[in-house]
Amino acid sequence: MSNATKSNKLNSVQQKLVKARGQIIALAFANITRSEIAAFTGYDIKTVDRCLKRAEQCEALEDRPRSGRPVIFNELTQLKVTAFFCQFNPLPGCNSVSLNWAAEYFAQNPSFLGGTISRSSLSRILRKHSLKPHLHKYFLQITDPNFFDIMPSIVNLYLNPPANFFAWDECPGIQAKEALAPPLPLGNGKDGIQYSEPNHHRKGTLDLYAFLDVNSGEVFWASTDDHKAETLGKVFRQQVALCPPNEVLHYLCDNLSNHSCHAFCRVVAELCGVDYPEKELDTKEKRQKWLHQDNKRIVFHFTPKHGSWLNVVEVWFGILGQKCLKHHTAKDTLELSNFIDDFANTWNTHFAHPFNWTYEGKDLYDQAVKRFIRHLMVENKYMELKFLLSQLELMLNMLNRNFDQVRIKYWKLFENILAEKENYICTLINCSDNTRLKQNAEKFFYELLDALKKKLPLNSRMAA
Repeated sequence: MSNATKSNKLNSVQQKLVKARGQIIALAFANITRSEIAAFTGYDIKTVDRCLKRAEQCEALEDRPRSGRPVIFNELTQLKVTAFFCQFNPLPGCNSVSLNWAAEYFAQNPSFLGGTISRSSLSRILRKHSLKPHLHKYFLQITDPNFFDIMPSIVNLYLNPPANFFAWDECPGIQAKEALAPPLPLGNGKDGIQYSEPNHHRKGTLDLYAFLDVNSGEVFWASTDDHKAETLGKVFRQQVALCPPNEVLHYLCDNLSNHSCHAFCRVVAELCGVDYPEKELDTKEKRQKWLHQDNKRIVFHFTPKHGSWLNVVEVWFGILGQKCLKHHTAKDTLELSNFIDDFANTWNTHFAHPFNWTYEGKDLYDQAVKRFIRHLMVENKYMELKFLLSQLELMLNMLNRNFDQVRIKYWKLFENILAEKENYICTLINCSDNTRLKQNAEKFFYELLDALKKKLPLNSRMAA
């Protein structure tokens, strides 16, 4: 809580006290008894007596000045402590520093703060500024420039799912691990906890394909030795064979190259009974567009790049990891495969249910702009030009296609920050050895500046 907020809070409390004391005194002048005043105001009778005594002595209604311990660490010291913990690397080679380490470091280097500081004082300063530097939180950065063109169609599929709609993906490299000691069941220990040996022997890996029926929550799965295109085609044939033969099938998947390679596209064409124009589809983008066409029985929908969270089968993979794989031990991949089979059968028999998708992504437009603003304000030297290029192109697409979905105050702030960080952006561009990336990044940067000037009204820019 900031000093200004604390001051406002104290003022409001003081105003309530002054108002209450004024009421007590007014009631006393109206010849209301002390007990009646206490009952009416809700204060203890001793509080009423103390207030009336202060009035007899002509004291002010506000509290008297209170004595207290003087401040040990001034505002500058607190700012230094805050700045220390807010760095990416507070100490060389350390991504984070505990309070004990920080207190010891300041004791060895008293010149930094002008003295030593205890662990508890560091804790109080961090709490005062609502800082928790020991916590880390993951986030998925939007890197696909066309993300907001693709996301609404996928959300609409979840909100209005077609009759045969399957979300699928592969989980490669699931490891069969044999523990050095067998687990101890519940009840062997005094605390009633099941014990597992963390050390293990590696007994190989397998890959798992899973097709989640969005409407029912049931899963078709297959454990394989690899995830080559030929293997995918074989598993896909098996899954399609279980579906109604004359109905349209919709599939949602990510952008893995195997999901749109020639071998897989030939399998899809054969299952649909159509010709595959292989020579015409010489790029991944063209093949994905062909797979997405609805003039055939099987229609594919692709998530944006780095947008795996839009694929609901990932939720099922998370349940699999938590309920099945987390503490399992297996002598080989065959035993692991059988155990996964048992889990999937248990899921389909007892626990399968459709996942209720409610998120529409309306707040994501603001979030995308705000997050890029933060990246620019930090001026991180580790920002790659490829990442910068994707963000500049994303912002330009949003400005041209989704301008109204972002609040105007964030567009104004973004324009100011973009102009302010021009030197930083140009430095990132010029430090790259990739000529094509440099040209594209420079092009999108100045196009973005021009587009912002055209989109934002003049009075808005002047006000900002």
